[in-house]
Amino acid sequence: MDEELAALLAGVIGLAGAVLGAAVGGLASYRAAKHSAEVAARALAAQVAGQARYEQEQWVRQERRQVYGDINRAYAELAAALAALHSALDGRGPVQELAERVEERRLQLSVAVSPTAMLGPVEVHDAARALIGATDAFVEAYRELAVLPQAREPVQLDTVRERVAGHRADVHACLSNFSAACRNVLLRQGDS
Repeated sequence: MDEELAALLAGVIGLAGAVLGAAVGGLASYRAAKHSAEVAARALAAQVAGQARYEQEQWVRQERRQVYGDINRAYAELAAALAALHSALDGRGPVQELAERVEERRLQLSVAVSPTAMLGPVEVHDAARALIGATDAFVEAYRELAVLPQAREPVQLDTVRERVAGHRADVHACLSNFSAACRNVLLRQGDS
């Protein structure tokens, strides 16, 4: 009977060992699965956050390109209107309609610049505001030039022409600074 008891005891111990081994193995598997799931969830969250950041950067870059292009187009339209006004002034032709077109284009340029406050960065917004200031002074000098020939004051006319030339140089410098700021921002974004 001792053999039977020993066999039974060995069977119970074996069963207990198997149950205990299964429990320990199951617990280890559960913890490993839980850890793997947490790691996968964190990796997925990081991937989603990275993708969201990338998509936002792409959107901002696209919007900035659009705004910067709109400003350049608005400036080109203003420059064309100013060139037409300049030609009319040289030919002593009627200038009222052309002066109104210049004013419309100047306002369009101001409107085109306003989104730079939101999309930035500050260096582009500051350059755009400087361009607006220089353009406003340039257009104002042209307004004087349009009015003075009627007053027939040659000395004053030469002074205003010099002022127009100086403001033209200021506008070109501001446009160059604006373009450089835009280029720097867009190229810097492309690296990120």
